[in-house]
Amino acid sequence: MAMSKALKLLFYLWPGAGGILRQGRWSFLTIALVYGFAVCGVVAANFYWSEMLTGFFRTFSCVAVFVLWLILSGKSAAIEKKCRKMRCPPPPEKDGFIDAQHHYLQGNWFEAECCLTMLLKNNPRDIEAMLMLATLYRHKERYDEAARLLRELTLLEDAAVWKPEIRSEKRKLIASVAKNAKKSKKSAQIDNNGESHADFSDDNENGDISKHRQAA
Repeated sequence: MAMSKALKLLFYLWPGAGGILRQGRWSFLTIALVYGFAVCGVVAANFYWSEMLTGFFRTFSCVAVFVLWLILSGKSAAIEKKCRKMRCPPPPEKDGFIDAQHHYLQGNWFEAECCLTMLLKNNPRDIEAMLMLATLYRHKERYDEAARLLRELTLLEDAAVWKPEIRSEKRKLIASVAKNAKKSKKSAQIDNNGESHADFSDDNENGDISKHRQAA
């Protein structure tokens, strides 16, 4: 039992060995082999060629192996940290989203848009930020941009759980366009053809925004 624990401890202390087990990369095997050759050389020098070498050289070789252990252990830890960082997605920036919510509820549209834009710059697939930004665009009567974001949301697999919210926002956008079209024909007409690009491909909402704008 004690021997098993000692071998296990030796395995994890050996540079690169733990990385081979956890990550399975060739770089860790290279580190482990380099250190293995160094240890074998020192053992051979101290036990088989001891008569040919001076005491100073034998001491120096042991110190060199210890220094090499420190270097290779640090290198192995750095590579393993990099591997974990590549495999794991970046943590969500909750603070930025909370700031965006605060500005949104206060009616500070510009500040809220800046926060949401920064979140999407760091993570273009941030569904919550995209949905809130689409709502913000609707409030600011930037209907085409809102519709573009909602279309992008429908294409994301992770947005399936947000489907009711997305559908609700689509209906609100259509209602806002219709209401705005009644107030002003000029503000309702976005492009030269009198047709809006803010249409959706799902459900029965196809072209509703365009129809409201043309009717005006």
